[in-house]
Amino acid sequence: MMRLLNQRLSNPQKIALSFLFVIFIGSLLLSLPISQLPTSQATYIDHLFISVSAVCVTGLFTQSIAESYTRFGQVVLMALIQVGGLGLMTIIGLIYIRIGQKIRLSNQLVLADALNKESVFDTKDFIANIFKYTAIIEGIGALLFATYFIPHLGWFKGTFTALFMAVSAFCNAGFDPLSNQSMIPYQTVPVINWTIMALIVLGGIGYSVWFDISHQIRHFNWHHPKLSLRMAYKKLHIHSKLALLMTALLILIGALLFCLVEWHNTQTIGQLSIGNKIMTGFFQTITMRTAGFASIDYTLAKPISLLIFIVTMFIGGSPGSTAGGLKTTTFALVLMMAWAEIKQSEPINFAKRTIPRPLVRKAFVIFMLYVSLLVIGSGLILSFDPGTDYLYILFESVSAIATVGVTANLTTELSTASHIVIMLMMFIGRIGPMTMFLSLRFKNDDKTEVNYARGNILIG
Repeated sequence: MMRLLNQRLSNPQKIALSFLFVIFIGSLLLSLPISQLPTSQATYIDHLFISVSAVCVTGLFTQSIAESYTRFGQVVLMALIQVGGLGLMTIIGLIYIRIGQKIRLSNQLVLADALNKESVFDTKDFIANIFKYTAIIEGIGALLFATYFIPHLGWFKGTFTALFMAVSAFCNAGFDPLSNQSMIPYQTVPVINWTIMALIVLGGIGYSVWFDISHQIRHFNWHHPKLSLRMAYKKLHIHSKLALLMTALLILIGALLFCLVEWHNTQTIGQLSIGNKIMTGFFQTITMRTAGFASIDYTLAKPISLLIFIVTMFIGGSPGSTAGGLKTTTFALVLMMAWAEIKQSEPINFAKRTIPRPLVRKAFVIFMLYVSLLVIGSGLILSFDPGTDYLYILFESVSAIATVGVTANLTTELSTASHIVIMLMMFIGRIGPMTMFLSLRFKNDDKTEVNYARGNILIG
């Protein structure tokens, strides 16, 4: 039966169902009495919402994590974040590798789709390296967090908090087991802020970029560092160059705009020292790369700041990573296409390479799908909760579909119907709207393409 089902399901359907399976199991585990604190007021819908948010590495919640779940429940939550960040198919692939089982070609194709990998070549090494790098990066992050949390919280709680924070930050989830204020109480603690920022960037840059940079580091010529650095950049794959360029630009421009707007706002960063203002500016910009941590109260930020955050969240991180959003490279291709049309130029070039037109068209389709889902989702929330400020609804909707997890203190105030909409948006945002729509199709759909005589339509 399972083999027949496996043959009938398409790759997008397998990916979607793997996430749904983990979400359902997670909601049941979080519902167990052993997971509940005496102070918990959570219903099954709350558990389901938090499970969706954890597996989709978002960070939104309808009930307090610190006041609802025991240590066991928080361990379940951390496991859901880790599985959601790496993907169930990737973890199953690693298990197959460890027990020496051969991964069938059909399953290798699913893994390649889940990881945004171009081909099935070297899939085993790719998966093994993902887990190796993840363990190293999260381990270093946990050690850095431990230097602060252990002295303040004690060995057991401090160690657990450090590990939880490392997993949550690297997976771009935004959950924390401390309080309902996220990182606001730690706004001026450098080791917490910079460690979170580093983990978010490393988790959101993409696996292929890691391995590309790692390869260049191994072949770095230390005798001629300046020359070698230039050569290393030239040898990077075009995807890595574009992802790194867009990431750097978004962080620098976002931090600059945030600091300019909020510099004198005493309710956010106006009362801080210059160094802490800059650190908070970078923290807020980087966390908007789909991480969900907050070191300011968004209801006290200026509306223009929320608009800047909405744009940053919408773009998101890089493909093949733990991050969500439209993706940096997709946004870049849409911009390149628009610029080429303005110049009336046929080829779209970057780094002395011509981007294939079908790839650019796909990027535009994904962009339109995200925009459409955002309009529909925010419209439904507005209809279910009509008295709510639409800027906050838009902020919440982008946060959900881009799997960011920040909120202007709105999530807990929304109706159950709006919570269901947000769950759907988080799920579609995590697996990708293209994967979602393809998963609704059957493998044996007949493809009939008919070409008629050409017709012109006036536009513009």
